[in-house]
Amino acid sequence: MTIRSAEALVSGPPVDYLAVGNPTLDVRPDSSLAVGGSVVYAIIQAARLGLCVAGLGRGCAPELVPVWMPFATEAFLYIQPSADTTRFRNESMDGRRTQWLEKSAGSVSGLDRIPETRVLHLAPVAREIVIEEAVRAKARGLLGLTPQGLIRSWDEHGLVHHQPLEIDGPTAATLDVVVFADYEAPYLKGVAQAVRRAGGIVVVTRGAGGCEVLLATGTQEFPAIETSQLVDDTGAGDVFASALFIALDGGSTVSEAVRFAAAAATLSIEGIGPRAIASRAEIDKLAGQDSSLAFP
Repeated sequence: MTIRSAEALVSGPPVDYLAVGNPTLDVRPDSSLAVGGSVVYAIIQAARLGLCVAGLGRGCAPELVPVWMPFATEAFLYIQPSADTTRFRNESMDGRRTQWLEKSAGSVSGLDRIPETRVLHLAPVAREIVIEEAVRAKARGLLGLTPQGLIRSWDEHGLVHHQPLEIDGPTAATLDVVVFADYEAPYLKGVAQAVRRAGGIVVVTRGAGGCEVLLATGTQEFPAIETSQLVDDTGAGDVFASALFIALDGGSTVSEAVRFAAAAATLSIEGIGPRAIASRAEIDKLAGQDSSLAFP
């Protein structure tokens, strides 16, 4: 399952879980590069839950091959060609993260022609997806969105800022589940309201503070699952979202799905990068539930 051309997705093997968004090269403190991006964390978690999965995005395949190889046997990665791979550099100071976008691979095209899948996860990192185009794809089951990449903007130096995102009613009505972090919530109020009004599920994650589920009928708080050690919380929200989408698609209740997703996120932060993402058995054990009845 090495990196493939995006054109091969249509004729490739059917997938249960398709995530769309650009994979990234993340600059580590020692200046080395690691594979990242919401699409990568999401599809690896889905693969370790036993699903046939694929990611679709734009990037430079020769740059991605070396960092993707450790995961190439687990998931398909279909890439639209670009001279660059999206690259982020993060710095943390006094508990606050500053982020720079050093390179951008550009927009993902052809979203209205993606093949049938049980779960379609829109997972942008740098405004590379147009939601209105993606939701035209009718051949899918659950449609989930992690909108962090749609509220990002950047200046001429690449310094990342946030800006509000709005969607119209018809688009909101196509979204089944939206997941974002509490620090992103001020920029996504309109999205949350529109999705709730349309009957969808909105989940606001709060790290160690658990999460809040917003429904048309009201809200509900859920605690986090404590970790024995925090090593690296990169991608934890994407892991949470992936596990949540899959559990909900399989028939779990909201509370069951949130518990399962919380366990997946907790396990993911106890190691470094995508390698730390847990298996289904490990997640079941931490969640204290048997998910075999929740999804196949």
